[in-house]
Amino acid sequence: MRRTLKYSEKEAVGRIEFIRPEKLNPLDLEAGEELNGLLDELKDNDTIRCLVITGSGRAFSAGGDVKGMKQSVEEGNPGDFMDRLTRSLYDICIKLRNFHVPVVGAVNGHAVGAGMNLALACDFIIASEEASFSQGFARLGLIPGFGGTHLLISQLTWQKACEVAMLAEPVAPKEMARLGLVNRVVSADTFEDETEKLARRLASGPTLSFRRTKELFMKAGGRSLDEHLEEERSFQIRSAESEDYAEGVRALLAKEKADFKGS
Repeated sequence: MRRTLKYSEKEAVGRIEFIRPEKLNPLDLEAGEELNGLLDELKDNDTIRCLVITGSGRAFSAGGDVKGMKQSVEEGNPGDFMDRLTRSLYDICIKLRNFHVPVVGAVNGHAVGAGMNLALACDFIIASEEASFSQGFARLGLIPGFGGTHLLISQLTWQKACEVAMLAEPVAPKEMARLGLVNRVVSADTFEDETEKLARRLASGPTLSFRRTKELFMKAGGRSLDEHLEEERSFQIRSAESEDYAEGVRALLAKEKADFKGS
């Protein structure tokens, strides 16, 4: 039985919700292991076509286990503790970017430190106007963990990435949207409805195409353009052989909404 999160499915949308609002949904050892294990369980799940990650109460996630960090310093084993804490969390970052369907980070409240970077590891971010983002790591003498040094510099200018990482000040949702880090900012009253609407739209899309797009995005930064285009072209040929492609062409010519199946 999971104690830090709950999972549910509805109409091809999987939903992961952190359920420790009294602690602001920390990404501690237990939460990291539970989320990591759940993503492993879901990686071959063909009944979901979109995954939503969100929090309960006032926080999406307040980040790492600061009390555990303090205890490890007092006990003289901070490095060992950080090794154990980050092992599952770093696996999560990679698994989300490689996940077989689109992942939506639905940021309902505070997203701090690893909590912010958990959101940034998702494919889409929808944020409530009441949300707040902060790296927070510098206040602890740490570097931006959970992939933060890659997620920030790959999406922001050097100077802005340094500002967000080193000053560790809260960033409002509208500023996150202006920076291109958040897709949509919605009112708290419409947050759940807008999240569900986005998730259903993605779940009804050509999810095989989405999966291949994510794979190519992941590979794009580490090789030359000609190498990348060679594989992109082979992916496009394979995509043209899919059922979704045939349906998309038919629907476009018939001026109808395509009924994609993800195959």
